[in-house]
Amino acid sequence: MPQNERRVALVTGSGRGIGAVIAAYLGTAGYDVALHYWHGESRARAIAATIRAHGGEASCFYADLSELDTPSQLVAEVLDHFGRLDAVVNNAATVVGRAFQDVTAEDLDHAYHLNYRAPFVISQAAAAWMIGHGVQGAMVQITSVHQERVTDWDSVYGSMKAALARATESMAYELAPYGIRVNAVAPGRILTPEQAGLADPKREALVAEGIPLGVSGQADDVARAVGWLLSPAAHYVTGITLRVDGGLNLPMHRALIGQQLEFI
Repeated sequence: MPQNERRVALVTGSGRGIGAVIAAYLGTAGYDVALHYWHGESRARAIAATIRAHGGEASCFYADLSELDTPSQLVAEVLDHFGRLDAVVNNAATVVGRAFQDVTAEDLDHAYHLNYRAPFVISQAAAAWMIGHGVQGAMVQITSVHQERVTDWDSVYGSMKAALARATESMAYELAPYGIRVNAVAPGRILTPEQAGLADPKREALVAEGIPLGVSGQADDVARAVGWLLSPAAHYVTGITLRVDGGLNLPMHRALIGQQLEFI
């Protein structure tokens, strides 16, 4: 690739939350950015405009990734527009907020299609182009600490994220001979820009007591981790899940015993 040619990154779920912040960050890190959205078109377009204003290229792509053919079609549209693809961040996901006994077959199918099948197929399509064009690209799957950590109503979300983390290892193994790296980032308690303005300071202080570093993370923390994993600085890193959780998933638990937090 010529020295003056910018790399192209696709970020799914760029219309809000962590995905929007990742897309904006990559735009400042020298990437041209394909912003996928299903919800949050105005935010995605605003980020794209900012990237263009700073000399980069960015374009927005609408797709319902839960549909059968749209994941591969999205990659084809990005390639048709930009002509190349060097990095993929599979961030789009859905949460099924139901107890295990209340999860419906429709809930399960929708979550599977969006949380597992879509990133799997997008990664396949991107890898096929990279291999065919000799591009040693990189991919990051956004998983969650809930791939390991059980909490209320996460039987679907947690298990899908665990499956994606495991698939990341297989992708990394099979794509390594082509110089394509695949990793995962597992966020913990992250306050997105949308959530930060609505957060109750008292509740946040209580939540922070259960996090070893004593504070919730910000979406920028995840974006920087993704940026590092995609960058040449991580050229020898593949097949890992990088937790960005302030130590939340360390093997510990604290409980309120006699009005005092104690390790148990």
